[in-house]
Amino acid sequence: MTQSPDPTTVGAGGGRTVAITGAGRGLGLLAARTLLEQGSRVVANFRSDSAALAMLAEQYRDSVALVQGDVAEEKTAAAMVEAAGDLGGLDALIHNAAVTRDGLAVRLSVEDWDEVMRVNLRGAFVATKHALRPMMRRRSGRIVYVSSTVAYSGNAGQAAYAASKAGLQGLALTIAQEYRNYNVRTVVLALGLIDTGLGAELTDEQRDRLADMSLAGMGEPRHAVATLAFLTSPGADFINAAVLRADGGIRFA
Repeated sequence: MTQSPDPTTVGAGGGRTVAITGAGRGLGLLAARTLLEQGSRVVANFRSDSAALAMLAEQYRDSVALVQGDVAEEKTAAAMVEAAGDLGGLDALIHNAAVTRDGLAVRLSVEDWDEVMRVNLRGAFVATKHALRPMMRRRSGRIVYVSSTVAYSGNAGQAAYAASKAGLQGLALTIAQEYRNYNVRTVVLALGLIDTGLGAELTDEQRDRLADMSLAGMGEPRHAVATLAFLTSPGADFINAAVLRADGGIRFA
């Protein structure tokens, strides 16, 4: 087996280049800002124009590359990898982009199901596929998949979203096994209820139900972002092929 790289020389601290899908708003935008503040370089993917992301890019200039495009399209993933190369080479990928089309299963259209799977799961695969080649060449890489505890608990009205997030675990565990000799490590971050992004779009009933299930209630965005930043750092080098729950102590009952 190939010896692990020295974390003091590979992707350490401010030397990291991290690509983030869905960075135009919510958790992805906050993660981009946090990583830049820590001295990392960021490739930020977004679909719709984001004034906040544009301001961030203006502030950090040489440390940011913006890639607009559909996360489920290969040309978008290829552009992200190319941009990361221009910033020094891809160290980590955070697949954060996600959509939800909520509704009870009997009323959920096949088109809505397909759209959720296209963005949340196909998007993860496409981004992963294109990130792997530069990581293999560098013999180092980290891929973080942002998931949700509804993948394991389920949530009434979110059949498509829960299923798409559950699929990330199978992808992550497989990639870790296939590319272990290239020191490519994967982790799924299963978040509980976070008051930003899709979490802010839940109905009051859904929010109350999930908040009641958590011993710590609703999470703040800073909690999730701090965990994401850590998972892309050398300090998380021994976390691999794992599902990390950051949910405040969700009880599946």
